[in-house]
This record gives sequence, structure tokens and C-alpha cells, in this order.
Amino acid sequence: MQGENQEAVSAYAAAQTQLRAGRLAQARRTAEEALEADGPAAPLFLVLGQAHVAEDDDDHDDRAEAAYREGLKAFPDDLDLLAAYAELCLRSDYIERPARHRRGPELAAQLRELAPGSRQALRIEQVAAGKGRSSVRLPSPGRTQAHDVRLVLAAVGDPAAAAAQARAHAQTRPDDDRLATLAETLDALARPGRAPIRWMVRFPLRTLLIHAVWCIGLLLAVPAFHWDGWLRALAFVAAVPTGLRDILLRRARRRTDPQPLAVATESIDVPGFPVLPPVPAYSRREVTAAGLVLAAVLTASAGSGIWSYRQYVAYPRYTVAAPDRLRGYERLEDTPIQRLLENNLRETMAGSGATTFTFVYGNSGPKRQPVLGAALFGAVGDFHEMTSKDLESIQGSLDATGLTTVNTWKADPGRLGGTMRCAAYRALVGGQFIACTWGDKGSIGTVLSPDAGQGQGAAAELARQVREAVLHQGSPANDV
Repeated sequence: MQGENQEAVSAYAAAQTQLRAGRLAQARRTAEEALEADGPAAPLFLVLGQAHVAEDDDDHDDRAEAAYREGLKAFPDDLDLLAAYAELCLRSDYIERPARHRRGPELAAQLRELAPGSRQALRIEQVAAGKGRSSVRLPSPGRTQAHDVRLVLAAVGDPAAAAAQARAHAQTRPDDDRLATLAETLDALARPGRAPIRWMVRFPLRTLLIHAVWCIGLLLAVPAFHWDGWLRALAFVAAVPTGLRDILLRRARRRTDPQPLAVATESIDVPGFPVLPPVPAYSRREVTAAGLVLAAVLTASAGSGIWSYRQYVAYPRYTVAAPDRLRGYERLEDTPIQRLLENNLRETMAGSGATTFTFVYGNSGPKRQPVLGAALFGAVGDFHEMTSKDLESIQGSLDATGLTTVNTWKADPGRLGGTMRCAAYRALVGGQFIACTWGDKGSIGTVLSPDAGQGQGAAAELARQVREAVLHQGSPANDV
């Protein structure tokens, strides 16, 4: 006899697993084969009927009724069978199946008489209150679990004491899935180091607001403080503690292995332990708060993206006005080096839409030959997508003038920002030159000067001074 019971339980577990997985025909076949091989068993009749009801078809409903009736002949007081059959009858159409529909209230009354206040009786009361329609929405297992934990922790206070009381009462009610889930969850929450998770379970609205403030603040801080865009990913850090909380609760629910007809709204009144009332529906305050938080986070996310994009495409609008004198040198006009640089620059910047400029500073030498002090060439416009390769391209254009690269290094771009890269060159006719090239979102340019042996720092300082003297966002200077 014990072996037959074990086989029936095993067959029921297999059929129930198949039913939950949506393999309805396989679940029915497993139950029918077990009934034929091992004889009547209430759980097998139950899962057989449930597998027919899940098809949502009139013919299958008839077969489900036959399974329930046959099961109740052998087990007339089985609460799960009575509840399942009563629910089928109450949900049936009173016009198409009047006889079945009339049996619903009779079965509900029989169930109340056998087990008043049981989860099965309460389930049928809820179905009856819905007038046999499936519009009754029961709270999810997760909501029921969190609701019960909050209630008990608020009443008992100490997590370890609450877990011990819940475990003791769950042992006296082995058929109560809700109490078993509560005990398992409190055991998990009472362990050392889980105080933050307990706080999040007790105060879900505050947790939601804290997470929202973190996300919104971080999303807006990225463009406000010009941080790197990848820092927005830190907004997901707020989901880590919430994810840990959800994993802990989910594992606690799985360890209790709830039965198929377990209902998460039963009132449990055990002396010395808080009463677990039916779980209320989401309040208007909860729904409103969740909606406002979602809207705020989405708005902040969109605003952060738009703000960052505008920063990305924005560039300083420079005007170009070269002073007449620069560090003791005069501005020279129409010199051979100026024409050479203009031709190279025109080819390099062709099609960019930028405005180019070329200036040469120097003094008249012997036989009225100019002595070069500094040559400046570049362009202003929209260079918000400028990269270091663009600077290399500008510097590479100097190779066409007969200069050979000797050394390169990075330099401080100065107050106008951007990037600066310098290089030392050797000319074909002898002598060395230093060219420092800068680039920002609104301009690119190069300052070329003879290498007077003053070092890299002096060459970069000259480039910064020339750049700041020629590019203006306000009134230009006339002499530097």
C-alpha cells in the first residue's frame, strides 16, 4: 500500500510539472495511466481535471467535470477536488450549462461546511463574488510574500523572533503554503548581513524613491559636469540591491513548493502570531507613485541624452583677427611661404565648409629678404567630431613643403582647451623648425616657427600665445 501511494505521489508530481509547463495532453496522459495502473488517487483526479480545464474548451470542461465527479465518489471530502469542481461550476455559463452552474453554490456550501475559513473555501467565496467570471485577480505570490513579511516584521520587530514564530506555526499547519512561504522568507531575511534587504522589503516605496533619486541625479550630472557618457551605466547600480532582494524572495518561494490550489489571500488567525489578512490590491497612492517615478526617470534619461547631444554638437564660434604685430614681429603679406601654406591648407580642408586662414610674421632682413618669426595657418568652423588623426593629418601636410619630421610630443593646449601636438622638422635647405598643431570643436591650426634652441616648452608657449591672439569670441586685439 505504501508503495502504491508513493507511485501515485510520483505520478502526480510528474503530471503537475507537465501541467505547469503547458504540456496539457501529456499531463492528462500521465494522470490517466497512473489512475489505471495504481487505482483511484485524489491528486491524480485533480490534476486530470485541471489539465482539461486549462484547454478552455467546452468538450474539455465536460471531461474535467467527469474527472472531478469520479474523484469525489472515491474521496467525497477532499477539499481540493471540491474546490476545483465548485470553481468549474461557478465559472460555467448558466445558459449553456444550467445544471452545472446550479451545482456551484451547492458545492461551495458543502466546502464551507467541511472546512470553514480554509484557503479552498475562501477561494470559492472569491470566485462566487466574481459571479463565476474570471475577472477576479488574485495578488501574485511575490506581492503576498512581501506583504506578509512587512506585516510580521512590523508586529514582532525582531527578525529572528519573527522567523522562529513563523516556523513554529508553519509546522502546525503543513498544508498552508502561505505560512510556509512566510516562514522560509523570514528565515532567509534574519541571517546576518541582510538588514539592508529587510529594510527594502519593509519600505518598498522609500526604496523606489531612493533608486529614482540616484538614477535621476546621475543621469543629469553627466552632462552638467561634462562627465564621460559611460558613467550613465552606474545608474544600473541601483538595480543591484533590488535584484538581490528579488532573488532572495524568489528562492524562498521556490523552497516552499506551493500546491496548485494555494491561495495567497487567506486570513490566518493563530494565537500569539499576527493575523495575515487578505492581501489588498495596489492602492492609488502606490500606483501614482510608481507612475510618477517612472515618468521622472524616463524624462531624466531623455533630458540627459538631449543635453549631452547638444553639448557634443556644440562648438565655439571663433572670429579670426590677427594682430599687426606679434612678439616684435610684423605681419607680412603675400610672401612665398604664405602662398605655399594657403595652397596646402586649401587642399586639406576642401569640402569641410570651414573658413581657412594663413598669417606670417617676421621682419625684413638683408636685401629686403624677410626673416620668419612665426607662420600660422588653420581653419574655424564645426569640428565637433575632430580626432587626433585630424591633427596628424594637418601636421602631415607639412611634409609636402619639404620638411622632414624629427620628433613629436604632446603639449598643453592652454585656456582655449582642446588638444595640442608638436613636432620638430628639418628643412631641405638646412635649419630646423617646430610646428605645434591644436584642435578643438571650433578650430584647428598650426604655428610654425624656427627652432631657436629654446626647447619644447618655449615652442608650445609661442603656439598658445599666437592661437589666443588670433582666435576671438569677443573683440580682437590689434597688437600683441
